[in-house]
Amino acid sequence: MKLLIVLVVLMNSIFILSQNRDKRHVTEYLNMTSFSISKNFENYYFKTDKDKSNGNSFGFDLNTIHGIKFFERMSVSAGLSLDWNINRTFLSTPYIIDFRVFSNRSMEDGFFAYLQTGKNIKWSSSFDENGGTSKLGIGIIVRQSDKSSIYLDLFKKSKQIETDEFENKGTYRINGFGLSMGVIF
Repeated sequence: MKLLIVLVVLMNSIFILSQNRDKRHVTEYLNMTSFSISKNFENYYFKTDKDKSNGNSFGFDLNTIHGIKFFERMSVSAGLSLDWNINRTFLSTPYIIDFRVFSNRSMEDGFFAYLQTGKNIKWSSSFDENGGTSKLGIGIIVRQSDKSSIYLDLFKKSKQIETDEFENKGTYRINGFGLSMGVIF
């Protein structure tokens, strides 16, 4: 939780600094928010493979990241995600670290690739804790106005979570592919 507070303060400081930049300043503030849907191609408990399934479930997540874009083509961001898995019906909230590479120097039309990784946060009894998530994807940006762009990306996602059945069956693992649509501010 302390890491989350430090990240929020750091991102707010970066935002304030980016508002007063001059032409020699090469970092920019980045805010990306997206909604994703994923189809799991496998989901199973790690200890007992007898519960292995061929991906008969879907997952949804709402994701927001804040960070800095530097050298006009790369970014490092931190954020939160709210993930919901349908098959075993659980909610998780991972804090995430995001690394992106952009094909275009500005946030105009162009392509990007990214890697996200994170760890689940325990907020209450309705959110499962322990476990992590990772996402690898590629996408396209389409400029809408001077202050915002929309983007669409395809990704591969892996997730592990310790559910209530963890002691008996092991960590629940999910692997799938998905699609995100989001806004860049």
